[in-house]
Amino acid sequence: MTKQTVTTLGVASLYFVIVASVMVYAFVSVRSQKADALALATTLAEQTSKQSVARTVATTIESTAALREEVSTYFLEEKETISFITEIEGLAGVLGVTIETTALDMTKTAEGRPELKTGFAVKGTRAAVLRFMEAIETLPYHSRIAALQVTGEGNEWRGQVDIFVTIKP
Repeated sequence: MTKQTVTTLGVASLYFVIVASVMVYAFVSVRSQKADALALATTLAEQTSKQSVARTVATTIESTAALREEVSTYFLEEKETISFITEIEGLAGVLGVTIETTALDMTKTAEGRPELKTGFAVKGTRAAVLRFMEAIETLPYHSRIAALQVTGEGNEWRGQVDIFVTIKP
């Protein structure tokens, strides 16, 4: 081989090594950027999903405003507790029973929600006492009845009811 052939072969080999190195570097870079692009695509999908959920929540909040307002009427506020007692006493008068408030206290449930504990003792005819107890059971408030007793004979009947009414937080 001539000197020129050896030089040409050396230069060609050098070009081949350089081109091969550039190709390997490009391949590795593309592969690395592919992983980054996949991570960005995943992040973008998560963000789009979160935005969709946020829009859904906002729409739900707007669409349920009237229902939430209606539900809130079934809960007492602390300032309404006196009017609640007055309402029960008025109900007793309409139904023909005499009423005595035996318990009135603010308590908390096991979950920590405030409640108004009320106890009422009633006297009247059997029908009147039973109507009052039925009315108490169907009060339009979020409440639970802890105890309910009705006893008596003839025209002298007595009842005792303990109610826990949830107070709006």
